[in-house]
Amino acid sequence: MSDFEEHLVDLDATLDVVQRVGKSMLAAIGRARAAVKIGRVADIERSLGAVSQRVDEAKAAADALRTGLNFDTKGYLADGRFTKDLKKAAGERGLRFFESNGRIYCFPLLLRIDAGELAVKIGRRLERRIRPSELAGLLARAQQRPQRFREAQFLEMLYRAWRRLVGAAWQGSGSGPVAGLADIHEVLTLLPGTDYPVEEFARDLLLLDRRPDLRTRDGCRFEFPASTLSRGRLRRILAYDERGQERAYIGIRFVKEG
Repeated sequence: MSDFEEHLVDLDATLDVVQRVGKSMLAAIGRARAAVKIGRVADIERSLGAVSQRVDEAKAAADALRTGLNFDTKGYLADGRFTKDLKKAAGERGLRFFESNGRIYCFPLLLRIDAGELAVKIGRRLERRIRPSELAGLLARAQQRPQRFREAQFLEMLYRAWRRLVGAAWQGSGSGPVAGLADIHEVLTLLPGTDYPVEEFARDLLLLDRRPDLRTRDGCRFEFPASTLSRGRLRRILAYDERGQERAYIGIRFVKEG
């Protein structure tokens, strides 16, 4: 068990004691009030003594909470220990989990640690449940849910950006010219405030690549030409699949047949 998990377990045990003492205190107060309402003086004296004792016990139990969690959570998130613990917890659940360029990949999920917010960003959502064993469970359940990625919508978005880049170089039929995917990503993120990290773009390209039968609304198919690997002027977009295998995407073109 990691240091962070141990601190949480210890704190939970302390809170359990406080909760049990609190329940005893409330029960004693309830008995005292019942005696007061019916005027059982002998029971009142005995009940008030019990209430006083339970209050002292509650104060003593609560004193153990004054230091809070007493753990440097920001440092834990920032120095790599959290990532190590999360990777171990994910592995125990059979999840493939790896890092690259500051990103954590748990296909098709992309994670980024935000130590300042004491959270983990999963895609575009900030997740504050950061106990490694709990977060690994969340990731496992998320992987099992049906994917909500809309390949057809993404393809149309790529097609529009590609048409803008190639312009008059394509006359609307046959095989179109190759446009760099890094350039297309720049087109897609031109608007201020657009939140579409290149890692997410790469993941979406990989998912689209698994649907070679997909067509645009006007009947064009897409190609990711491998020959563009030799073109040094085009930047690579790197994607990682569920096995951690790297796939490089460089360019795309559309083909209108018939």
